[in-house]
Amino acid sequence: MRSTDFSLAPPQGRARAMVVVERSFDTATDARRARGARRDLATHFADSPGFLWQKNYGRSPRTLGIASYFSTRDALDHALVTAPVALEPWLRLGGTHPTGRVLEAEPSGYTNGVWRAEDGRMGHIEHFTPTSVEAGRGTEPPRVDAGSTERPADHGPSKPRLSKPRPSKRESRPIADAHAMFVGATKYTGPSALIALARIYYPMIARMVTMRGYVWFTTYYEFPFTLGTLAFFERRDDLLAFARMPGHRHLMQWITKDTRNGTAGYIRLHGDPEATAPLDASADATGSGS
Repeated sequence: MRSTDFSLAPPQGRARAMVVVERSFDTATDARRARGARRDLATHFADSPGFLWQKNYGRSPRTLGIASYFSTRDALDHALVTAPVALEPWLRLGGTHPTGRVLEAEPSGYTNGVWRAEDGRMGHIEHFTPTSVEAGRGTEPPRVDAGSTERPADHGPSKPRLSKPRPSKRESRPIADAHAMFVGATKYTGPSALIALARIYYPMIARMVTMRGYVWFTTYYEFPFTLGTLAFFERRDDLLAFARMPGHRHLMQWITKDTRNGTAGYIRLHGDPEATAPLDASADATGSGS
């Protein structure tokens, strides 16, 4: 359900700004040697005022990155101003310049269940979030539950796919291409809900990685049964196209129809409203290049 109050959401949901920084190295050996330098940068962000949460990741054997979330854009900017010393070790090994993106959270997002400050209910929205075209025309987005011809998500696909989707053959895109992302998570009720989730989740992800504007995604886990997703897209409308995909729509309805499958959830959209150049950590770490 729509909300502007994320006070009960996990740290990732309370964040008002995030930065993702990554670097590709000449060899996998250089990337392994650079893990200590990444750890230093992660520690710098974690020790900065306003820091909330972060995830270290590897997009390939040669590409390392960090996604860090902050309570405000000012707090993030302060962390970037003081980052050059922590970034310097990344430049000692051969590879590309560190690149990244600073994105700000939209005021409105989605919360459900015990993470919903308003009333603690589970439920889904009636209408999709408007695309740029719909917002420009002032037209109401279509209904979430209209026009569906697929089977209910409870039953999953007719031939369940329990294995992970094969990696996309498309060339990997730099994270700096992403001008929009969403971070979200669901608190599931137990192992049976996670098993049922697999029948819906993996086919949905297999479709997402082939969509126009898709850049990259990763997941995170929090004990005991919380699973979350960070997904990056070239444009906000590309992200919203994924949200309208039947597989994603039915997944959200499966989660929110009651508390049998999940007891909490949130989704927060981050975007690049200034549409300025990507962060180039080797040239300027003030955040003005976000």
